[in-house]
Amino acid sequence: MTTCIRICGAYSYRLTRRHSTILLIALFIVIMTVIFQLYAYKHQEMPNFAAKVGDFDYIPGAFLSGNQPSENTSYCQFNYGLPKLIEWKNIQPLTPPEGGNRSSYRVIYNAIQGTAYANNSKYDALTYATQATPEFLYHIAEIARYWDGPISLSVFVPNFDMDITMQIMNQLCSCYSAMSKVSLHLFFPKRYPPKMRISDSYYITTDIPTTAANISIEDLLRGKMERYRKLNNQTRAEYVQWVRKKKVERMMARMPKRQLFVPQLIFNDCAGIDLFDIPTFRQENHLDYPINVGRNIARNASRTNYFIVSDIELVPSDGLAPKFLTMVRKLMGDKKRDEGRIFSKTVFVVPLFEVERGVEIPRDKDTLVRLINENRAKYFHQKVCSHCQRFPGLQSWLIRPSPSVIEPMLIARREYPYHRWEPLYFGTQNEPWYSEELSWEGRQDKMTQMLEMCLQEYRMVVLDGAFLCHAATSRNGSRDHRAERINHRRYQTIISSFKQKYQNIPKCKLMYGC
Repeated sequence: MTTCIRICGAYSYRLTRRHSTILLIALFIVIMTVIFQLYAYKHQEMPNFAAKVGDFDYIPGAFLSGNQPSENTSYCQFNYGLPKLIEWKNIQPLTPPEGGNRSSYRVIYNAIQGTAYANNSKYDALTYATQATPEFLYHIAEIARYWDGPISLSVFVPNFDMDITMQIMNQLCSCYSAMSKVSLHLFFPKRYPPKMRISDSYYITTDIPTTAANISIEDLLRGKMERYRKLNNQTRAEYVQWVRKKKVERMMARMPKRQLFVPQLIFNDCAGIDLFDIPTFRQENHLDYPINVGRNIARNASRTNYFIVSDIELVPSDGLAPKFLTMVRKLMGDKKRDEGRIFSKTVFVVPLFEVERGVEIPRDKDTLVRLINENRAKYFHQKVCSHCQRFPGLQSWLIRPSPSVIEPMLIARREYPYHRWEPLYFGTQNEPWYSEELSWEGRQDKMTQMLEMCLQEYRMVVLDGAFLCHAATSRNGSRDHRAERINHRRYQTIISSFKQKYQNIPKCKLMYGC
């Protein structure tokens, strides 16, 4: 027995020496495979089955199909001579809230003044603040349809985009009574102020003075030559310059005045047109969209002490505004609420979702959860930016029974591992402004505001029984790398200012860039 053990030990020793390198490589491969499998299992998303495509085609404003605009009635209160012209003598453009005088943009508030909730106390109404470019304007009809409260809308109108905006708003305001909820604010670059269409094309002509019929052309030329010979060198040079100037003026006068090209929109009915293909001034001149300027303007124009700054393509669930106001009054008490009290350094997060193409936007939580279980809906931007809208307690939110009211589910902070979370929330004017230097094309434009709120130790109350939902739309997958580089540089500058302004909180990940 002892002999057998010695023999086995000797062969094992030789085998180990001979194949040690191979065994170590094989062991390394096995260990790395196990590590990668565990990592993939831990970070896996929801099962990616083939989505079921329905027959519902989401078109904003489609519910108005078949209706014709009223010729004599507008549900909107236009100001400053709009929608036909701009009375600049009655306008004093203002600066954006965060940028102030150093900003290259200017604002015209209340181009349309909302009237629907004018008599409500600012404590008994809730504002939906949003922004847009002209091609997305028809989405405001969907928000007006489902939002029970005032709507503050800011629109980017460089140059002739103003005219496009007025065409669309005039159509909607003549079609849909719920547009009385909307207050419209306009913002534009200082170098491209808004312009309206010239109603009729015309030419500028200059009449050439005529002479008496008995004076021949030869006599006129002879007289000019005699006067020219009498000029000295100095007056002759001045005369030549004057003749050239007059000749240019006559040539310019005979040319037609360049008319501003503005697309003429043709509406078959109140449902609108395919607005995504409108050739806008912003697109033709490759202007970046200053989305945070629009957000700040819409928020600044809110007259209620609570509001939500959202995107124009997000549709609210049923009763979102009145249910939230009921919840706040219940948590705070009638006396404090009527005094205008707010919850200090606390915002109320509304979960965001999106449906697959061909699926109708759900109006309640039960329908939404069923669509998610069928893989026909998911949390917003799950495939393009998984960390942006994945909120704490997502799975708990989905399995909780649907309440008939809105209620707080949990209190979170925007800290690691949710340090890149970009929620939409009900808040007040006490929250930091969005960074107006960041553009939409540069991406992750809400990051700096959320980071600042983390450094100020804000509480994020995730709400159950409420959500915003985005319909499936065709997205442009191209990226603007120039704008992303600009955003990144500006982001780093903002981060540097935060380091000087706030004490570092490690879980906020202040060192992280875009």
